[in-house]
Order: sequence, then C-alpha cells, then structure tokens
Amino acid sequence: MRVRHGVTALLAAGGLVLGAVPAQASTALAEPTVTSAEYPDDGAWHPGAGLPGSFTFDAGGDAAVVGFSYGDTDPAGTFVPADHPGGTATVSYTPQASGPDDLYVVSVDNAGNRSPQHVHHFYVAPTEPGVSLPRETGVGIPAEVRFSPGIADVVSYTYLIDNGPETTVAASADGTATTNIVTANPGSHRLKVWSTTGTGLTSGTASRPYTASEAPLVASTDYPDFVGSGGPGVAGVFTVTPRTPGVVEYVYYFYEDWDNPTVVPAGPDGRASFTFTPAASGFYPMQVYSRTADGKQSNVGRDYSIVVN
Repeated sequence: MRVRHGVTALLAAGGLVLGAVPAQASTALAEPTVTSAEYPDDGAWHPGAGLPGSFTFDAGGDAAVVGFSYGDTDPAGTFVPADHPGGTATVSYTPQASGPDDLYVVSVDNAGNRSPQHVHHFYVAPTEPGVSLPRETGVGIPAEVRFSPGIADVVSYTYLIDNGPETTVAASADGTATTNIVTANPGSHRLKVWSTTGTGLTSGTASRPYTASEAPLVASTDYPDFVGSGGPGVAGVFTVTPRTPGVVEYVYYFYEDWDNPTVVPAGPDGRASFTFTPAASGFYPMQVYSRTADGKQSNVGRDYSIVVN
C-alpha cells in the first residue's frame, strides 16, 4: 500500500508528543489563532492535494498555554509544544485530497486542559492526475491506460488495482504516460493513481472504477448493435475479438436457443468473423461466448442485438 507523508512538526525546539485527549474543554484558556501562508482561511483555492503547507498556532500570550493539539479529525489529537509559554508553534501539514479541508486546533495547558476548538477551514485545489481508462477491460489481457498531469513537473505515475501491488511508470516530456494494465479477475475493480514531481512531491490520488469481463467484443458495420440496418436477405459481417487469453473458437446463439449453437474457429490472433443473413425484418438477439483449447467457455457472453429494417 502507499506510504505518504502526512503531518510533520517543524519546531525550533521541542518534539512531537502524542497525548491523551481530555473529554472537556476549559473556558479558562483562550481559543488559539491559526495562520497559513499556503492554505489561508479565505474561501479561495490553494496549492493542492499532496502539497504541504505551514500552519502557525498562536496562544496570544496566554502564559498558561504550553502547547497545542491539532489534526484533521475532531477532536484534535496530535500535541506540539509552544516555543514558550503563551507562544506559538509551526507545523507542516499535507492535505491528501482536493476539496474543502479542516484543521482542528486547541490550546493546551500543563494539566492537559484544552481551550475551545478553533477550526481552520481552507480549500485544496485538485492535483490528481487525469485518467483515460476503458469502462470495461478484458480478463488477463492488457488494456491501455493514459495518465495526464494535474500539477507541473510530473516525472512519474504510481498506480495500483484494488489493493494490489504498486506499479510506477515514467512520464514523457509532456508529463503524460501511457501504459497497459492487466486485470486478473472478472468483476468490478478500482484503479488508483498519483503522480510524483521531479522534487519528490506527490499529487492527490485519482480513483476510477471499471469492470473486467471475459465476454468477447462483437462489432459489425453492416448491422451495428441495436441499430436498425440492412434488410431481409442483406448479409452482415460480424467481427469478434477475445477478452481473455487462449481463445480458439466462438459459439453464438440466437434468441438464447441453447440447442442450436453456431461455432466459429478463431484465427491465430484469437479473432474471428462470421456472416449472418437475416431472412426477414425484425429483432435478432444474439449472445456470443469464447472458448479456449481446453473447452472452457467464457463465464459470460456478449449480448448483441441485430435490428433488421
């Protein structure tokens, strides 16, 4: 799985301490102020997902305050000491997703009491890569995918399918990359991808769903799927393309008439073509399956509808 830098304290003195979160806030401590040059609370869009920003917390001189707790969840749970009692602390925080974001911050005294919570609300610009991916791929065969940059100076893309291993591909000079993915199993899947710049910054993560199917592809210029075409006695040529390895033949049925299949051998590239000549106008639903040399038939067939004028 992907390992990403999230929150890092940048302090002149002191370290990062994780402490228990008291249940009650103390009204004796003043709510802290929060400022950020990169991600101000101003309603505008700023740097982007995966790009870090500095955030400064200020106790406003309240000498009882020894530090701050902050985080992107409520209640804030990461403690950072102030540079002096009643002083400030500066941290680096990296938003991981584009859109509205909140940083929750409270002041903390020596007894662990917490001030009322300050919510620093800011907007994170999208940096996720663009993804051109077929809505359906085959199973066990390559499918072409194209990535395009959402930020400048992209040198590579890292992607994974579902919870599988990560793969990194280099970007071309224009920041794009084209690669092939292979999906091992039929069904619904999700591709996740992020980019990396020449300085090592990572973008937000794009997530795209798609489906993998063993059903062969069927195409015809004479009788396009579900389009009124041709006519009685007008022959149509149909081309079939495999969506799984090792296909040696295809079998198709009209009207789900399982007792009357038609078998067509595949060529060396796994493709095949056949001709069908309708005798009358009307609707001819067809299902096409592929078969491998061991007789295994694709788990699903491709539905194709011939509509004869």
